Amino acid sequence: MNFPKSGPLRATLLPVVLIIGIIIIAISYHSSSFSDSRSSATSSAAASNSADLLSATHQEALAKHAYNASLGFGEIVYISMPERTDRQDAMSMLASAFGLKLKLVPGVRGTGMSPKAIPEGVPERMQPSELGCWRAHVDAWRYLLDSDIDTLLIFEDDLDWNPNVKKTLETLSLQMQNSKIRLTEPSNYERERAPYGLDWDVLYVGSCKDGANPEFKHIAQIWDDPDVPDIEHLKPATLETLHDYGLVDADIGRKRVLAPAYWTLCTTAYAITRQGAQRLLLTMSYLGLHAAVDNDMSRIFRDGQLRGYTVTPPAFSQFRVGGSKDSDRVKLGDSVDGKGNLHGENANLKGSARQWVQDTLKLDNWEEYRRIRDEKFVEAIENRS
Repeated sequence: MNFPKSGPLRATLLPVVLIIGIIIIAISYHSSSFSDSRSSATSSAAASNSADLLSATHQEALAKHAYNASLGFGEIVYISMPERTDRQDAMSMLASAFGLKLKLVPGVRGTGMSPKAIPEGVPERMQPSELGCWRAHVDAWRYLLDSDIDTLLIFEDDLDWNPNVKKTLETLSLQMQNSKIRLTEPSNYERERAPYGLDWDVLYVGSCKDGANPEFKHIAQIWDDPDVPDIEHLKPATLETLHDYGLVDADIGRKRVLAPAYWTLCTTAYAITRQGAQRLLLTMSYLGLHAAVDNDMSRIFRDGQLRGYTVTPPAFSQFRVGGSKDSDRVKLGDSVDGKGNLHGENANLKGSARQWVQDTLKLDNWEEYRRIRDEKFVEAIENRS
């Protein structure tokens, strides 16, 4: 059958096809425009968000996290031998007085460890107490990895801090948010949620001694801090380190320094990130252990296998009371001498949280009654006359 080349049907369909085509083109153009505008809006929102995260208002608000119960870190834990309830009493008192929330990580007795659990490389001279100390710190590192937090602040149970420590850490946060010594730009996640950034493995806020890498002494961030101790309250080693970073005597007692960790001693107070916990477990457990926990960590810093920062002078320090009470290495019953808490002291700090608590909680109840009674008596006489 031969169809005609034109006719009523074709005449009818042609306008319909043209209309449908126009509609399709219009819809495609509208969708493309909407997609472009949505993409443009998303980009603008992201740019605006980045700008907001860089604003002084946001940075100051983030730094205020230093005033929360974990000082701006994910959580705070402290390590204490189970039998040292005296130190645990002190830590609970201090935490409550300063609005902190601490979780206990039990200390470990090295003599009770299975030989199979001891890493390779442990020297024969290592004391069981040093091995147990290492194990307790490893348990703290594992605690972070088993949690859903980004950072963990770790205390030992014999520490002290300056009563204005929250202000000290607020300033530290602002310095680290605008750090000139970090190697990478902060991510938006860091700018939004991490008061101290996340570009480090370990942040030392309480070492008893630290030193600069001779090759990188010039890499340091220095700022004024009214809570830095005077020169007479600084250990000679701390003073030497400050001079290494370029501070002159006129700066001592006024300025604090943040620098790459290189030579550190003591684990009085330090923070770790998740990546830091992984690296510590790798280098100080999985691959071996070669010294006490603080010395081996220092070795790894010097070898460049761990990235960290050290705050000098520190924000936390050991609280020394003297005698055998200062050390868990002394066997129970061997010695009981010691001056006790009332005669303890710290170094490298301006003031003492422990002394502040004593002064704040000090009470003479009956003297208060006498004062109020006498005031009321005088008032009563004045009202009658």
